[in-house]
Amino acid sequence: MRHTRREIALAGLLRCAEPPVAPAVVAFVDALGAEEAWAAIAGGRAPGEVASVVQPRVGGLGRVELEFQAARDVAIAAENGAVLVGPGDPDWPDELFAPLEWVRPYEQCPHAAPPLALYRRGRGWATGDRGGLAVVGSRAATPYGVRVAAELGGDAARLGRTVVSGAAYGIDAAAHRGALHAVDDEMGDGGGSGERRSEGGPAAGCVATVAVLACGIDRAYPAAHRALIDAIARGGAVISEYPPGSVPARHRFLVRNRLIAALAEATVVVEAGRRSGSLNTATTAANLGRQVFAVPGPVSSAMSVGCHDLIREGRAGLVTGWPDLVGMIEPLAPAAPAHRPGDRPTDGLDLVTSRVHDAIPARGAVSVDTLAGEAALPVPDVMGALAVLQTFGLAQRRDGLWCRA
Repeated sequence: MRHTRREIALAGLLRCAEPPVAPAVVAFVDALGAEEAWAAIAGGRAPGEVASVVQPRVGGLGRVELEFQAARDVAIAAENGAVLVGPGDPDWPDELFAPLEWVRPYEQCPHAAPPLALYRRGRGWATGDRGGLAVVGSRAATPYGVRVAAELGGDAARLGRTVVSGAAYGIDAAAHRGALHAVDDEMGDGGGSGERRSEGGPAAGCVATVAVLACGIDRAYPAAHRALIDAIARGGAVISEYPPGSVPARHRFLVRNRLIAALAEATVVVEAGRRSGSLNTATTAANLGRQVFAVPGPVSSAMSVGCHDLIREGRAGLVTGWPDLVGMIEPLAPAAPAHRPGDRPTDGLDLVTSRVHDAIPARGAVSVDTLAGEAALPVPDVMGALAVLQTFGLAQRRDGLWCRA
């Protein structure tokens, strides 16, 4: 099978740098485009800062070997029903991934860059007008947690929201299955197709659920979930930013959590121990300016300690089921208000967003931390407001700083 230059370039870029990719590489690819950036890296012409990042993966290999390796990755992905997608493709969710430039995925990692590209099995990740809901939690879930996660996933899917999770044991699997079963029930065919009807309930064009893997797209992890992952690909999408053959590793689960948080406008934690990785997803979601919720559990359950901490510390809203979420989840990127002649561009902004806009200097550019201090608001609130201002064309990011558009 013949592959395009763009596919080879995207595969090569994913192979040469471990996510989250260093800012120097991201900036290099943004400046030149995927094909030119890959040609420079494969040809040994990348600038020093970029070359030092990719050297562990490309050092000692010539251009022919690197191109062959990238073509092989594309071929393996295709054999597994996957395609490569990246910035510039029609359905690439720029508005969801852009804020990843501002946060760190976990304490030991200084940055959380957007993915350079993604391998994707399935029909897409379109969340429609109603947005996505991340449902995460413990692998060692109790029957209580499994039931709550399945109900949340099912209710969300029935109302047209895409359920995002990681296909792991426990809460993840329950949320995915709840979404798939709900859509199958709507269709009345049990076929797992995920194609939704448009009359009430699930919206046409949405997908039931999305799974983000911490390994290559050609692997099923955990292996016992192969059938589930296949069903998710039929009813939605399975995605990975790791090259085919990549094995799951602890740090990769932490890194992939940032994509789960980014692809949803709200995250719900259902059962989490005090050191659960799902708390990392919740923290990343909050830092992205997204809404975070947690489900309380029995006071004697070690599996709910993390959820109780989130609620007690004011880092998550308390929910017991879908009815609690109705009216609490607001659109991630609301449509710009209609302006009459003479209206000011800032008319229609809420109080927090207006404060952040006022804090942006008329001249020059400033950091998110500076805006937070000037507006007297938490950094997550500032980042959420900047996302709205950017959507409305009232602010823009330049060299890591923010200025008025």
